[in-house]
Amino acid sequence: MFPQKTREIPYNYTSADDARIIRFLLGKNAWYTLEKIRFQRKTASLVRLIMRFMGDMFILHRNPYVFQNLVENVSLRQNFLHGLNTDFKCIEQNASATEEIQTITACCKEYLKTLAAELANETRKRHKIKKELGAISGEENVSFDPFALISHVTDATDWRLFLPIAVVWPDKESQVPCLLTAIQNMGLHAIPRGAGTGLTGGAVPVRKNCIMINTEKLNRLIGIEEKTGHNGVRIPLLSLEAGVITGDAMKFAEKENYVFATDPTSAWACTIGGNISENAGGKTAVLWGTAIDNIFSFRIAISDGRLLEIQRVSHPLRKILPEDIVQFDIIDTASGKSLKTISLTGTEIRTKGLGKDITNKALNGLPGIQKEGTDGVITSAKFILHKAYEFKATCCIEFFGQDMDEAGRVILAISRTFINKGEEALMALEHFDEEYVRAIQYKVKAPKSESPKAVLLIDIVGHSAMQLEKGKKQLSELLEPYTNTFAFFTESKTESERFWQDRKKLGAIAKRTNAFKLNEDIVLPLSALPEFSNFIDRCNIEEERENQQSFAWQMSSYLEEAEPLSDPEWMEAKIPAAKKILRESIEKLALCGKIHLQQETHTRKLLKNMMVLFRGYSKVCDEINTIYQETRSHLIVIATHMHAGDGNVHVNIPVFSNDREMMIRAMETADAVMEKALELNGVVSGEHGIGFTKLKYIDPEQIDRLNQYRKEMDPEGIMNPGKLSDMEVPNLVFAPSFNLLDLEARILHHGSLRDLALKISNCIRCGRCKADCCVFYPQQNLFFHPRNKNIAIASLIEASLYDAQKFRSTRFEFLKHLEEIADHCTICHKCCPPCPVDIDTGEVSIMERDLLETRKIKHTALITDLTLRYLESRSHTFNASFRKIIIQLGGSVQRNLAKTISRFPMKKRGHSPIPGLLSSPIPPVCSKTFWDVFPVCGNSQALFLMPAEKSERTVFYFPGCGSERLFSNIGKASVYILLKSNTSVILPPPFLCCGFPAKANGKKKMESRITLRNIIFLTQIRETFGHISLDACVVSCGTCREALLEQKADEILHAKIMDVSAFSIQNGIPVQAGRQLIYHQPCHDSLEGKAEDLFLTYGHTKMQTTTECCAEAGTMSLSRPDITAAM
Repeated sequence: MFPQKTREIPYNYTSADDARIIRFLLGKNAWYTLEKIRFQRKTASLVRLIMRFMGDMFILHRNPYVFQNLVENVSLRQNFLHGLNTDFKCIEQNASATEEIQTITACCKEYLKTLAAELANETRKRHKIKKELGAISGEENVSFDPFALISHVTDATDWRLFLPIAVVWPDKESQVPCLLTAIQNMGLHAIPRGAGTGLTGGAVPVRKNCIMINTEKLNRLIGIEEKTGHNGVRIPLLSLEAGVITGDAMKFAEKENYVFATDPTSAWACTIGGNISENAGGKTAVLWGTAIDNIFSFRIAISDGRLLEIQRVSHPLRKILPEDIVQFDIIDTASGKSLKTISLTGTEIRTKGLGKDITNKALNGLPGIQKEGTDGVITSAKFILHKAYEFKATCCIEFFGQDMDEAGRVILAISRTFINKGEEALMALEHFDEEYVRAIQYKVKAPKSESPKAVLLIDIVGHSAMQLEKGKKQLSELLEPYTNTFAFFTESKTESERFWQDRKKLGAIAKRTNAFKLNEDIVLPLSALPEFSNFIDRCNIEEERENQQSFAWQMSSYLEEAEPLSDPEWMEAKIPAAKKILRESIEKLALCGKIHLQQETHTRKLLKNMMVLFRGYSKVCDEINTIYQETRSHLIVIATHMHAGDGNVHVNIPVFSNDREMMIRAMETADAVMEKALELNGVVSGEHGIGFTKLKYIDPEQIDRLNQYRKEMDPEGIMNPGKLSDMEVPNLVFAPSFNLLDLEARILHHGSLRDLALKISNCIRCGRCKADCCVFYPQQNLFFHPRNKNIAIASLIEASLYDAQKFRSTRFEFLKHLEEIADHCTICHKCCPPCPVDIDTGEVSIMERDLLETRKIKHTALITDLTLRYLESRSHTFNASFRKIIIQLGGSVQRNLAKTISRFPMKKRGHSPIPGLLSSPIPPVCSKTFWDVFPVCGNSQALFLMPAEKSERTVFYFPGCGSERLFSNIGKASVYILLKSNTSVILPPPFLCCGFPAKANGKKKMESRITLRNIIFLTQIRETFGHISLDACVVSCGTCREALLEQKADEILHAKIMDVSAFSIQNGIPVQAGRQLIYHQPCHDSLEGKAEDLFLTYGHTKMQTTTECCAEAGTMSLSRPDITAAM
């Protein structure tokens, strides 16, 4: 843990210690001066005032919500500045203020003067930026909103330094050069940004006054075209804009029987522009290479306002070889003239003997590729496509044993055996080690009791079944001599996806350290893999030894000053025995081998002996256990996974960002890994880039060549200033951290924020939640996917902590910003399955709404409030009146108004936005209610319906408010098909709601009332019909199913909860096949995603699917029609 003396600055919820903060804010000299006096007793109180000022300035620098609050609230700003100036006067007038104190105070006052001017001018500055950039991209595409700024402050690393001053989203390629010209004319800087999934800080602002140019709205997949190559060969090309998500490009190509080969692991979120600027690879790079191998042409806007096109000359449609000469033409798109031709040898692109290499950043002046956004903004591209292999098998190989030696030899043998000759080939060769096996809870396939040392996933492909069988046979024969290696093959697409699903969960490695890790990639010659694997193994063993010894030493230190609750003299007598046990344990740990360290043999024995020795001293035993847990949680672990076919190894070291000692040790470990890579003739990056995390490992000559190129391309230094050039940046960046002190944890608990903070703390910012998120839709400026929201929520929690500690406020006013974040969620839960750390943002959003409702901050639209009361009410009179007046009459008025408004073109409707409720007509409800066709039933009566023929089974049907009161044809049809399948039906009393609409809207008390009522009714129904065995509890609504499962309806009724259609089909109801169907799979799918298979089974081959979300059980269109209209 941090020594206390390194963290005296308050309001510092980050990894930065005092030295880093003061050096950053005031410079090195200020820190050296403060170091001289900070522990002098006579100046201690004055230093505390200075430290408090530093805390204020640092949070204002990093938190856009706190900064915005001072920009908007003039009186608060004046009081804030006045308070700080008063502190400075106290310091200056204090007799004990030394010359050093006066020097530091003068620096602080100068900083404050600059800040005051900045706060006063911020509104004017923003107005100017919006006017200049808005004239090009549209003002709606320029934002200074704290949510936009904080979601662009970092990438997947979580490192940060400066907030951007604005974010602009161009929606046309032609806008980008004009934006760069405007930014240059204003004396500001630009940073290109795609999805923010980078792993080296390439898109992180490291200078002030940077505007992020986000390309996510440039997301048009233009299509596939064919060009004639230099030898008459037809070249299939995919044309697309820079903001297209890589996974979408891959799916688009796959539909046309092609492979889009640039497929980094983050394909679910990363964008095409980022792939080019990083020269990204992926699992198919073993066969087809990285972005530079597959690019046909791309366009890049540069700082002088020109749009250049870079074209590959005579593309050979394969991976670049060491002996190749690779040429690119640079063309000015405005004039069509060729400006120059860049020529590169294969070994200038990649060091000979390596599968990947992006350390030659300059590439002889080739723009864009692997420049990490330092020379321009990539706007569009054309990639070559490869013909898809018709046959594929996936092989999962598990390696057992005590070390990685056999695994390394197998990987080398496979790589040398399978050389691409256009027949059977390896399209992917991906490895992960035992640390990942543990982190992702990998299910072992081999008949072994222990966990594998490593796992290797392989895709074998061929253009014929014979080629595929030949490949499988070759691989099986190759593995025969290796007794600790087990292989499992599948040609099933579903089974293959299950194999590969484990590979997508690797982000879970950082879960134990609150989602922070050092994440580096290196490239090695394949022959060096066994030696490197053994090196990592040795490192992990020595880290185990050091950590377990550290526990013993820390326990020894504790026992020197331990204070029991009672009988201290008796405990004192036990100390010599304890010291002897500790001494023996430390000696054994120094000498013991790998197995004893991994099994914690001596450490667990030490802990057990101490518990026995100090039995009865509960406080001492608890402290010893705490020391053990704390020490073990701070174990340094190196986890590796690799694109094994090209030697690209990814090295991950999870670390607590606010633990200075752990961070230093982790960085030293990373340094050792990089040195080992260079010693083995490898390089320090294959696809992650350099950013600022790897800058110190790059040959200075490479950086000099890059900087010379940048001066030619961007003489004013507009693009990504400081990136790939400032060696000091790695010593200044910081990451947020919520391993909080006691007071801060109590403040969070008081504000009901602790659980929320814990829920999001494991987010690794990978963006896997983005693909299916209903509120991520760039064209309508919706960027509220969980990754962005989690970063913003952490910032709001930090602002609330600051507000409570600085101003001693318990009102948590910053939570007013949480409502916009909470509102932008449909509670669809689609983000949860792909999340490697199992964050369910639907549940998080409900928690946010509950919190806002509890603190009386949440706003509920009147129509939503009335609707929820209607759904809760069981009054026949109220239900009939509400249905007639609001739903039928009100709905009719709404449809007529919406129809009238839709006739007018948008430009003739004026600047006032149309009320969201009138943006589209709501569907009419059924003319008759559910209970219009059934016998009169009292509020405490259930109904038992029997089929015309002999009853073969009995079910309980819960129609819910949707199928009963709104769209009752669904409920009536459900009962009809049940009776037709000779099933008796028990119906609950009228007007029951499952409670999900109340839950989705944060109405916790209402949901509790409904839930309790349902449980009572379900229990009484079970008791009343106790003589009947229920075959199922059926539902016709997915949210009803979810709510009933939470209410344990299946346990109460002793019946499985099933979809009514699935149950009826399963029990013999005839299905008419062959008709055209439109099927909407709801987010809360009562058929568990099996509907399409069910339809296909019964011959429904003509089926159109839709993916829309009804949102909050249909209530979002009432509460926030502006969001649903944008979705």
